[in-house]
Amino acid sequence: MNAIIYIRVSTTEQAELGYSLKAQEEICKEYAEKNNYNILKVFREEGGSAKNTNRTELQKLLKFIKENKKDIDLLIIYKLDRLSRDVYDALTLRILFNELGIELRSVTEPFDDSPIGKFTANLFSSIAQLDNDIRSERTTIGMKQAVKEGRWLWQAPTGFKLEKKDGKSYLVIDKSKANIIKEIFTLFDEGYRGKDLLSKIKEIGLNLSKQTMSKILRNVAYKGKIKVVNWFGDEEIDGLHEPIIEEELFDRVNFKLGIYKNFQKPKTKIHEEFPLRGIIYCPICGNKLTAAFSTGRSKKYPYYRCSTKGCEYRSKNKYEVENSFNSYLKKLTPKNHILGLFKNSMEDIWKENNKLENNNIKILNNKIKQLDNKIDYIIELHSKSLIDDDDFTNRYNKLKTEKQNIEIALSENVNNFKNIDNYLDFGIGILKDLKKFWVNSSLESKHNFLSLMFPEGLYYKDKKVGTTKNATILEVFKDKNHKKSMMVGEGGLEPPCPYEH
Repeated sequence: MNAIIYIRVSTTEQAELGYSLKAQEEICKEYAEKNNYNILKVFREEGGSAKNTNRTELQKLLKFIKENKKDIDLLIIYKLDRLSRDVYDALTLRILFNELGIELRSVTEPFDDSPIGKFTANLFSSIAQLDNDIRSERTTIGMKQAVKEGRWLWQAPTGFKLEKKDGKSYLVIDKSKANIIKEIFTLFDEGYRGKDLLSKIKEIGLNLSKQTMSKILRNVAYKGKIKVVNWFGDEEIDGLHEPIIEEELFDRVNFKLGIYKNFQKPKTKIHEEFPLRGIIYCPICGNKLTAAFSTGRSKKYPYYRCSTKGCEYRSKNKYEVENSFNSYLKKLTPKNHILGLFKNSMEDIWKENNKLENNNIKILNNKIKQLDNKIDYIIELHSKSLIDDDDFTNRYNKLKTEKQNIEIALSENVNNFKNIDNYLDFGIGILKDLKKFWVNSSLESKHNFLSLMFPEGLYYKDKKVGTTKNATILEVFKDKNHKKSMMVGEGGLEPPCPYEH
């Protein structure tokens, strides 16, 4: 059988911790030799992020297999996250390989085309994506907090410049251009518009386009505020920087622009009052349900409703729908003893197929022991006055530094080796009480949860919530061969949705 190999390393740190291209290639070639596979080509990706598929060598690989699909039987990789750390990209690539008749083989992870094999592959892809998502979320949380504290995090707008203090960047006024910014607002307030305004500003030393002028007039940074619509909607946060324009002038200009008077909030995928909007579908016409408040005599009533003109589906009370959804989540929760068995099985599989990391740990431990012996030896020499103080100090410090560096590398290897426990504990913690996780999550987490757990959406019919397809992680706990369900709720899952979409 003919095979090709794809290997990838993204950072120097990964290379130092056992993920180097050379190490991956050797292991993949050993795997091929052991199984009598003929290697046609090796694709080496150096410094490429696996967050997406826009990588040079991966694109070359995809082109190669499409042009030579009749001659290729297998694609060998060191680890699934070398191919992609995004669960959807990984699935798309696996579907493509399957359509071309090319089998995917990971030398460190046990998966094939069997149901449990597909599940295992999906799990490893989900773990890789979870790692990315957690890192990204931490970065975003840090940036949001910095903005809440009033720090500007982006390129300085015209009239400002960035200065560093205590390792952090802060926005300060650029005196050489601040007066021009003041003139822009003053002239607009006095009635100058379009080409006349641009000409006036050009005369005093700043050549701007119409689009740049418009951005300046709308940028709340000039009145000492920060506004990030994607994070905080229309809220204007007090910045730590000094304003260039008085707030009264800025607001007056923006009233004249029509920004404050007619400004509409951008549409969002998920709403605090209606968390299921965008994921729940009409069981009659198949379109997504929208949500709104209906005004009664004394108060407003929240409803989910179908927006399709002429559809017979009646509006459903928000609380009725969401209570049914909470009950549905409770039914989907796997039993505790099943989760325990599942975790143990996955840990055994993962450890068995991560021998390289385990070998690295053994090598580093041996190096530390050797260094300890050398340190003991020079201490003994010094105690017997066989080496002088200067020689002892130099050699001792050198060995200590070398040992500390190896201990750091060992710690990182051990942490990487144990990460599976953190991921599994995190995932199982969610699965143990899906309803609790949903209720306590942020809006962003709720949206991600819905997309991951119910990839084809939900429907609401006959006072019950259901779905046509659950996430793989839930389907594996649905025992179709035994009368007793592996899940907490009685009767298994809801019947499939009566429509296709």
